Amino acid sequence: MRILQVHQINQVAYTYGEDLERRGHYVEVYEPSLVGGLAPLPVKMAFMPWRVLDMRHVVGKLNRSHFDIVHIHWASYGVLGLASRIPYIVHCHGGDVRHRLQHPLSRVMLEPVLRRAAAVLCVTPDLLPVVRAVRPDALLSPAPIDRERFAPAKNTADEPSRPWTILLFARLDLNKGVDIALEGIVHFVKRHVGIRVQLLDWGSLKGEYRQRYGRYFEFIPLVVPGEVEQLILSADVIVGQLALGALGLSELQAMSCARPVIASFRYDDAYPTPPPICQAATAEEVDERLEYLFRNPEMVMSLGRQAREWIIENHDHRVLAGKLEELYQSILLEK
Repeated sequence: MRILQVHQINQVAYTYGEDLERRGHYVEVYEPSLVGGLAPLPVKMAFMPWRVLDMRHVVGKLNRSHFDIVHIHWASYGVLGLASRIPYIVHCHGGDVRHRLQHPLSRVMLEPVLRRAAAVLCVTPDLLPVVRAVRPDALLSPAPIDRERFAPAKNTADEPSRPWTILLFARLDLNKGVDIALEGIVHFVKRHVGIRVQLLDWGSLKGEYRQRYGRYFEFIPLVVPGEVEQLILSADVIVGQLALGALGLSELQAMSCARPVIASFRYDDAYPTPPPICQAATAEEVDERLEYLFRNPEMVMSLGRQAREWIIENHDHRVLAGKLEELYQSILLEK
């Protein structure tokens, strides 16, 4: 097959592309222009002609002379599918549909994109109810994790001693529940001297939190993708997002590294077995889970091993690429 992957959010398109190429397929990854993409709406609209012009170059390739199928990550880029002469898949990743499908104007723009797609996929189970309001047959296609790269430390005995470390591994935005997480972390740290707490210096609340906690906690600049695993392995416990009830890429990568994760997950029936994490939805529960793990280092190791095994069973990139290949083939057989 000749496959076009559109938009490399969280390296997912590249991960699938490499695996599909190993299976004998030809894959290209096209990255639309992101100029003005994070700007306020008036500025974003001002850049729209430039972005449309940029997309014009790929629209001419959306036919059987160049590709057999196109896999579009991020629903708003699905407008490319409307101009396509080959089947297209829309893969929803969160912010592209979670609130936009509730907004009348955005919904009007997204509905034809989703309805005409050969298949619609969701990367996390919390998106399924939202998307199925438009596409009842939407499927869960979770994030692929490279378990060889995101692996436990090999020589832990040789590691230099360091303080017991908590990594709040989430963007500093309210919709991630970081306010709840930090309240629980602060309660825990007040009882224990010498605990190191690390936060990502990223998100709408980073300035406020740096001012409030900068003297006590470490704010870590965004690292390049190749250094994420080292950041995870530098921590004993990972605290993830608490508000959405689903596991994001950060939590999954941490689990693959055999680190225990404190997070909220409310979709146990989405997988054959629920993820082995420390469930928490309140500041008190975050505090309690940290206390338990701090006092029981053997559980830190055990929970980490269970977490990695679960990732291998449910998020291995090669297995998921195989399922994607089967989906592509079934779509092309119907055409």
